[in-house]
Amino acid sequence: MIEASGKNSFQDDKTTTEEIMSRLIRKSRETESAALSVKKFFQQVIHYILCLYILLILGVLPFYQEEGYSHIGTDKSTFFNQVSVMAGRLLFPLLLCYLAASLIECLQRGRAKKNETEQEGEGLWKGLKKSLSLTDGFALLYGIVLLVSYACSRYRDTALWGEDWWFMGLYPQLALLCIYFFLSRLWNPRKELFFLVFPVSGVVFLLGFLNRFGIYPLDMQVKNVQFISTIGNINWYCGYLVSVFFGGVFLLWQQAAQKPWQRALFGAYVAAGFATLATQGSSSGIVSLAAVVLVLLWLSAPKGERMQQLWLILLLFSAVCLIIFCIRRIFPESMTYSDTVSELLTGSPLPIVMTAVSALGYLGIVWIRKKKDYPERLAVGLARGLCIGILLLAAVIGALICVNTLYPGCIGPLSQTSAFTFSPAWGSNRGATWKAGLMCFLEQDFLHRLIGVGPDCMAAYLYGNGSEELLSLVRERFGEARLTNAHNEWLTVLVNTGVTGATAYVGMIVSAIVRYIRQRDRNYITAAAGFCLLAYTVNNMFSFQQAMNVSTMFVIFGIGEAYQRRKENVS
Repeated sequence: MIEASGKNSFQDDKTTTEEIMSRLIRKSRETESAALSVKKFFQQVIHYILCLYILLILGVLPFYQEEGYSHIGTDKSTFFNQVSVMAGRLLFPLLLCYLAASLIECLQRGRAKKNETEQEGEGLWKGLKKSLSLTDGFALLYGIVLLVSYACSRYRDTALWGEDWWFMGLYPQLALLCIYFFLSRLWNPRKELFFLVFPVSGVVFLLGFLNRFGIYPLDMQVKNVQFISTIGNINWYCGYLVSVFFGGVFLLWQQAAQKPWQRALFGAYVAAGFATLATQGSSSGIVSLAAVVLVLLWLSAPKGERMQQLWLILLLFSAVCLIIFCIRRIFPESMTYSDTVSELLTGSPLPIVMTAVSALGYLGIVWIRKKKDYPERLAVGLARGLCIGILLLAAVIGALICVNTLYPGCIGPLSQTSAFTFSPAWGSNRGATWKAGLMCFLEQDFLHRLIGVGPDCMAAYLYGNGSEELLSLVRERFGEARLTNAHNEWLTVLVNTGVTGATAYVGMIVSAIVRYIRQRDRNYITAAAGFCLLAYTVNNMFSFQQAMNVSTMFVIFGIGEAYQRRKENVS
């Protein structure tokens, strides 16, 4: 009887313990569920604010101006800064609430897991590290360098917001990084917001094309051939053009549109983009086109269907140039502005040759595919050999320019061509701006070579503490105009944030381009974002950051990362 009573007592104690544990687990799950609901609520509010931000940057900023072209660049910079500050005031308190709810949920989940399995969860910190990509790491490093560069700058008043009328200082740079992280983590991807960029930019492209023929549907003050569409200066326009257009080119190549009317619209969009690209007047856009075509050629070679689409795109570009050539022949004085490249593409017989070659290439690949005899190995060998050959040719040309500059006349007849002598006038004064940027960097002490003179402070250093040789170079080429950047984004970042900032920035952009384009068969929106980043970066080797192109780029950057982080395919 005593043994039985003891046994029953032990069983009662065990039952009581199990009940207590069960109640604790149930209570923990209820708390976790409440924390999860709160977290989802704040995430949803943040999502809607981010949707509004995307609408303003991708849908409103391209058209925003107050008094025509008189100070359109400053208008757009001010709009971007005001929208970003307003968004920050709304988002950061919500972010703190979201993080608090996330922490509670994580702790409750870890406690429940420990109660159930007697094992520690991986923890919030390990989970956070696991969620960071290589691109995120470079972006965080760039943000840290920006802060350090500002703290150590001798021009903090300028560094905070940036050079007057330009505004690419600490706050705008941090805003760009923040919008990347907010979009990639807390925005629930919506295709329609990404595709908004195409009808908006299509209207911008159409206006830009008409402007080149003296037609101004919108009454813009101070209009002249140096300003175009609703963007402003030619360089600003080209920077915006490449930041969005080549995403559409990729989608046409990828055949992302399923329905015939959708494919027709994409074809019309790409045709409009090609028309304005060939006539807008900035040669760096054509360099971006060449880079994108080379990448697409490399990717197309293994598949006949992709190669056919590439030839179709080349045929479309050639046909657009040919149509413009015909218009100019019929109305010789119709085009109000042209440079060497646009004259070659639309004013010479070259479009006739281009159209004939691309038509033959397209029809040939169609015929080969009908025979079901696509020579994959041969195509891959030829295409990739061509890509490598072109890159080597570019390297050789660069070497010849360097050698001829150091030892004039050493490359024979080519020495007589101005393009093979790197002088201040080289590349529309890029020789002067690049040399000025390099001199700004080399004149720094070790600390400021490491972290830079401060965000957007190149001009502050140049005109405040630059050497007499540097000032003489700039004044000789640009007179009283203020040189705010080196007209090379990476060189400007090097001056402003030093070796560490340039390494972080280049790592962030290049890693994203590689990661995103690798998603071409799995996630076409991420891959389209990758091509936008690629074209933006190639263009900005000859250009600069400004509110219009860099804000658009970072929104597309964040959208691409948001889709990259999704587990399911986007098709």
